[in-house]
Amino acid sequence: MNTPADSNTRENANTNTDISITANATGFSTKTLNPQILVTLWNVERLGSFSAVARETGWSQPAISQQIRKIERELDAKLVQRTSHGVELTPIGRILARHGQLIDNRVTQAVKDVEEYQRNGSTHIRLVAPPSVCSSFVARVLVHISTSDIRVSLMQMEPPEAMEALEQGLADCAIIFQYNSLPALAGPDDLEVAPFGVDPLMLLIGANNAIARQYESSHLPVQLVSARSEQWIAGCETCQANLVSLARAAGFTPEITHSTDDFWATQNLVEVGMGVSIISRLATTAGIQPDLAALPIADNNAFRTVCFVTRKADDRPAVTRVKDEIERASHQYLENI
Repeated sequence: MNTPADSNTRENANTNTDISITANATGFSTKTLNPQILVTLWNVERLGSFSAVARETGWSQPAISQQIRKIERELDAKLVQRTSHGVELTPIGRILARHGQLIDNRVTQAVKDVEEYQRNGSTHIRLVAPPSVCSSFVARVLVHISTSDIRVSLMQMEPPEAMEALEQGLADCAIIFQYNSLPALAGPDDLEVAPFGVDPLMLLIGANNAIARQYESSHLPVQLVSARSEQWIAGCETCQANLVSLARAAGFTPEITHSTDDFWATQNLVEVGMGVSIISRLATTAGIQPDLAALPIADNNAFRTVCFVTRKADDRPAVTRVKDEIERASHQYLENI
């Protein structure tokens, strides 16, 4: 985090206590942690040497060393240790550096927010969303919003990356999905998650497969265990974890032979007999090849919840408008919660 400072301020950085955080830690008496030192520790971890931190931030190397020695004395704990390649943080140093990273992200985001407002007012919204959402209802919303004074930039991202982009200030809002078979995605406390609806999961299989023919006769959701002898095509990392979770609940471990988050590649692999896959019903709106079948799965956890995520403090009318328009469009594609 680079902050304007004159040379005297930089040389005496360890005395800057305008902003302080009082921390109580087991084994320590009450101490005052300057947010700047937390950011400095994060920079040390990221760059690997005091000299590199000095070059990037404009602080002098002695001032950085002085900051760290001071906080080590106050905490009575070693935070940095020298190695043959430079310096590295101790476990306690890494704990503090994580907080420094968060502070640095928020200050960086504050600067970007001001710059963005000065350029475009408050009407440019950066939206991230997974492929199945991008190819379905979001595209329709963007066409509609483009006639207003709101400008939306869309980038395709899977949920973990989308949450990270929000945390780092690279996006203003995100559409994510959360599999019911997996723990909810963790994020900072300043993010707000609003569910839009439920997206059922389907078994993608060749139309001539015995499982598909049985479904044609019974029209009953298929038991996932009936495909235990098949090879499996997994999607993104989160999708693969969901596949494994559902399969284990059904009593088997899937033999995953291929992995791709490209829906058309998945279809091609299933079509040529390289395996079966679990897909979302939302993905099928882009079309399914005629010799394939998407079958409902008989499992109470065979669904994902599609959600809209924003920062709680972002109350811009443009963000609210984008959310409302997307939620309205999603009702055509998702089931009610």
